[in-house]
Amino acid sequence: MFIISLILSFAIGISSFYLAENIYNEFREEKYLDEREKAKEYLEDLVENIEGNVDAIPINSFNNRLESRIKVNNLYHLSIADENGSIIFNGGLENLDSRDFLFYDTIEFNGKKHIVFVEGRYQNIDLEKEILAMLVIMLSVIFFVIIFFKLANKRIDYIDEISQKVDYISGGDLDTFIDLKGNDELTSLAGNINYMAYSLKERSKYEEKVERSKRELITNMSHDLRSPLTSIIGYLNLIKDRENETREEIKEYAEVSYKKAIQLKELTERLFEYSKITSEKMIVDKQQIDVNLLINQIKEEYAYIIRFNKLDLKTNIKNEKLEIFADPLLVVRLFENLIMNAVKYAKKPGDFLIETDSDKDFVFVRFKNKIKDKFDPDDLDKIFERMYIKDEARKEGKSSGLGLAISKEIVDMNGGKIWAETKGGYIIFNLKFHKSNKKE
Repeated sequence: MFIISLILSFAIGISSFYLAENIYNEFREEKYLDEREKAKEYLEDLVENIEGNVDAIPINSFNNRLESRIKVNNLYHLSIADENGSIIFNGGLENLDSRDFLFYDTIEFNGKKHIVFVEGRYQNIDLEKEILAMLVIMLSVIFFVIIFFKLANKRIDYIDEISQKVDYISGGDLDTFIDLKGNDELTSLAGNINYMAYSLKERSKYEEKVERSKRELITNMSHDLRSPLTSIIGYLNLIKDRENETREEIKEYAEVSYKKAIQLKELTERLFEYSKITSEKMIVDKQQIDVNLLINQIKEEYAYIIRFNKLDLKTNIKNEKLEIFADPLLVVRLFENLIMNAVKYAKKPGDFLIETDSDKDFVFVRFKNKIKDKFDPDDLDKIFERMYIKDEARKEGKSSGLGLAISKEIVDMNGGKIWAETKGGYIIFNLKFHKSNKKE
């Protein structure tokens, strides 16, 4: 704005100077014409005065009289020459090296013709030029100030607008948006403030969602923990009283109580695990992991459990080294969760498949198992939500509703993606990780 104002004021100053100079030149020409006219009048008055008194005044008195007139009006140089060219009078303005105008006339003197010359220079105008230059400079400065503040005033108004919108945002109105005007630091600041307000709004929504999920988690877990605990207390009361119960009945009550206690233990462990994984203080120790090697190791460890639950485990592993950059302990937990999810919910007897694949940038892992019933699309969308459990699983006490939610948290923490789909009677859990240590 300073440079623009300087250039504009300079241009206006130059234009004003040339305009003022043209006006001044016209004024000067009029002034010169006026001075020349006055010189002519002076000559005419002088000739008329001389011719009217020349016979009555001696030559010495005549010269003295001319000297007096010259001193009274010391603006011209006066010369009188006789008809032979001899100068009989020379006086008035001295040091007249050059002249701006010259007028002459003839007079009769002592019976002879004489020529009277009036020479002169235009009056000094240096002071007028200096005043004109000062006026142009002052005008340029005034224009600079006006233009600069005119340009700056828009940005000052913009600063006021930004300040007002920031007050709205600080007051909690996160829908406030600052219009982006121009392309300077203020515009960049406004854009950053808009992004900040958007981030705060999204953060607020996320925190509200988390808080709501926590309330739902507490409510659902209270229900799930209460059910086995109530059963345990009921059967223990029967054992404690044991008035009419036989030994076999007491053993049966103890067996049921034991199973319910194990279920209660699993629920509390899942809750603790989920709380630990979702904690902001948890440190993710990422390393290079060979996915194929890890799957082969886990397959051997869980082979008995899978066969015991009447599932036929098959693998289709890409014949190359597939490395991802992730926390190995968390990835092991992720694979274990997906295997146990198949053990609990797969159609039995049936197939359970683990596949790996890759492209230029990503490694893909897929866990497939047959399902008993078709999945509703809404169920697929909710399957990774905390405490989401199919009604049948909840009634049977098979699930805590945290296994897949924990899996999703693990995948997110390691920069990957997880999603579910159904195809040909199978439910497929897809995992996608960046190869090596490439990051999103």
